[in-house]
Amino acid sequence: MNQIIYPLNHHKPINRWLVAGTFEEEKSFKKITMDFTGDLNRWLTEGFAVFENPNRKEFIDSELKVIKEKIERSEEVSPGKSLTYQSSTKTWQLYFPWKNKKIEQSGFWQQPTHLQSWAITNIRSNKAQKASFKLFTCGSVNLWVNGEKVLQFSPYTRNEEKNIHFEVMLREGDNEFLVLFEDLAERDTLFYFRMDYLGIEDLEMVLPIGDTNSDDIHLLEEALKIAYFPSDVLTSGEVSLYFENPLAGQVQLECEFKTEWWGEKKELNRIVPPNCEKVALGEVKELGMGNVLLSINIRYQSVVLQKNMFLQLYPENLVPQDVSDYLHIRKQQASSFIAKYGKKDIHRAYILAKAGDDLKLVESIVRDTLQVINARFDCSDFYFNQLFRFWADFHDTRLFEESLWEECKQAILNYRYWFDEPGDDVMWFFSENHALLFHTCEYLAGQLFPDEIFPNANILGSVHVERAKVRLKNWFEKFNDEGLAEWNSSAYIPINVMGFLQVYDLVNDLELKNAAKQALDTTFRLMAINCHDGYLSCSHGRIYEKELKGNYNNATTSLLWIAYGKGTLNNSTFAAAALSVSEYEPPDYRSLINLTPEENVVFKHHQGTTGFVDLYTYKNSYGLLSSAVEYRPSGSGYSEHVIHSTLSPEAIVWINHPGEETELGTGRPSFWAGNGQLPKVDQYQDIAIIHYKIEPENEIDYTHAYFPITAFEQVEIVENWCFGKIGDAYIALYAKNGLSLQNEGQNKNRELISIGRENTWILRNSHVQQFASFSQFKNSMKNAEMEEFSFQDPIHGEIQSSWHGPFTVNSKIQLNSDQQTEGVLEKWSFIQN
Repeated sequence: MNQIIYPLNHHKPINRWLVAGTFEEEKSFKKITMDFTGDLNRWLTEGFAVFENPNRKEFIDSELKVIKEKIERSEEVSPGKSLTYQSSTKTWQLYFPWKNKKIEQSGFWQQPTHLQSWAITNIRSNKAQKASFKLFTCGSVNLWVNGEKVLQFSPYTRNEEKNIHFEVMLREGDNEFLVLFEDLAERDTLFYFRMDYLGIEDLEMVLPIGDTNSDDIHLLEEALKIAYFPSDVLTSGEVSLYFENPLAGQVQLECEFKTEWWGEKKELNRIVPPNCEKVALGEVKELGMGNVLLSINIRYQSVVLQKNMFLQLYPENLVPQDVSDYLHIRKQQASSFIAKYGKKDIHRAYILAKAGDDLKLVESIVRDTLQVINARFDCSDFYFNQLFRFWADFHDTRLFEESLWEECKQAILNYRYWFDEPGDDVMWFFSENHALLFHTCEYLAGQLFPDEIFPNANILGSVHVERAKVRLKNWFEKFNDEGLAEWNSSAYIPINVMGFLQVYDLVNDLELKNAAKQALDTTFRLMAINCHDGYLSCSHGRIYEKELKGNYNNATTSLLWIAYGKGTLNNSTFAAAALSVSEYEPPDYRSLINLTPEENVVFKHHQGTTGFVDLYTYKNSYGLLSSAVEYRPSGSGYSEHVIHSTLSPEAIVWINHPGEETELGTGRPSFWAGNGQLPKVDQYQDIAIIHYKIEPENEIDYTHAYFPITAFEQVEIVENWCFGKIGDAYIALYAKNGLSLQNEGQNKNRELISIGRENTWILRNSHVQQFASFSQFKNSMKNAEMEEFSFQDPIHGEIQSSWHGPFTVNSKIQLNSDQQTEGVLEKWSFIQN
């Protein structure tokens, strides 16, 4: 039996294990109601615990009574060997951490699911000794060392890490560590454990690998670590992974493309010969459209090395090139595009039925959707709302059998419409977008069947209408007064628009119709102001990496294309399908999008409850700079994106403090989306100053910028500065602690790293009307006077910004806080200082 060995030093994680997948068991509990009053958005700043699912307590109480026994093994554990546990069988495989200190199987589960995973490693000591360790988890961990149970640590605090110190007597030689880690999955679930070694003596992590040569595994791991795509965005041509096979023989590379939680997957296999430097995966037009999580597996004998990478695929040749000046024609174009290329969901099914196309596919999609609704999957409301439009337009036709409509009716009657109804699901009610859709569905369900009893709440449909009307009125009033805590979110604005359109088109109540129209008008105004050239690429209240990088494919991009002919049409269906057939016509805000080279816009406004967030957007035809000014400085972040620059759909730049070290992890905040600790951001027109103070307790001691080199025509990195040019637009990025460009892996040539807990960044947009040439811009910025809290901008003059002091421009205090929800919009012709 061959072994692979890794060093284990003082205060380093034990992150080399054999793991046997995840054993999953969907759970049923007593159906109970939840009781909550107050602000639904509290969890964004206070954590998930404020809305803990009461079924979790039932699960914990039951689990803590169970004595966990270690698995019995009839054969030695090694990669490729099977483990049968509780009637399921999984395969042991080496865990490759890719910078992750955790042994992590995190993910998203639509139903309450008991997760259990087994992991095993050997710790080699050159002498018998007592060793100290620290264990971290959100769920439960049972640990056996050399066959003896030494620890059960079961905090079961959903997505909130807890830790414990413990000691183990190590014998000389190899010591087997066997772990069972568990949790109850409720939608997004951080399912992991972490074990740190606190001792002084150097140890080793030793893993059996069967007949496989350990040197080959080390070489393959290094090759996959440094593999990369030249760009995150591909619009045409060949998709090539730059991966060099380091072995004398060929290796098998397996890829899985995935864009949705339960959507379609595409798989392909490639044989990589020796000395090959890149692997062709196919043409963009063949692989399809979407922001893709690409899972890459290298299968070598019994060992599988797995790593995730990101790509935005946008086959531009599929998109109509003629953009009509008329809204009704753009709606028709969008509808046709969704019918042909849209994601396989009920929104596309509705469009297909509208055209009378592929009715068998339509029926199949609707039945799949009914399964999701009946099982009360989390996010089922994202699809359920379209069922009412489907019913309204097609129930009285002869397109479908009566049996389908009876299934639809039963799904509508038996749904859980709010948390005060009994249930044992993990549907998330506690966000603006979900609340809106649940209330919308409840109203439409009651309106459709007013005289029917809805068994889950045991009330008539007419009572559901009364309840939903009050809830919707309250929702719209709060929206009008406060805006959105999930401000400018490319992920969640489409969900809101979907709800608004269903209310506007389908609800019989005139008051609610008018409220929905007002909300739609407001939303399109905010998108028009905060977009650049039709791309809502700005500061966001809740965002994920795929939306940050995926401008061509974001649903908001399609909405702006339909509304104003700007941006790009794509295959997203959320809201776009409804808008393409709706009677609603967005107000004409084209003057806020189609800026002349001389025009400048500044927009200051407030979103969320009193004191939540003040926002600042500056833009012109050359670019956009957007921030959440002084938003909770040094506070723990979630998915808030507080500083962002856009010069084109691909030339986008932002700065953040990583929420986790793992690239493409599942954390909120993650590597690129959100901040582990929030900065203080000050902005004046096209310049922003960003201050970071990272606490010693936070393990990530650097900040970084996303700066995709390939998106710019020219880039220069010199000392503390990075400059970029695209067309007549320029950008300058400065970090007080210096900059280093990532030169390998997923983020090669797009990550600028600046080490240090205390740091100051400057982000400056500019253009040819401020500086006649790129060289002049670079020299002016590099030679500008700079002191600790002061920067002499070549255009704006002296800018002073510090962690505690006021933000001033030429000694004048800038009043960017205490804004109003409607906001103040200033528009002027170049130049105003």
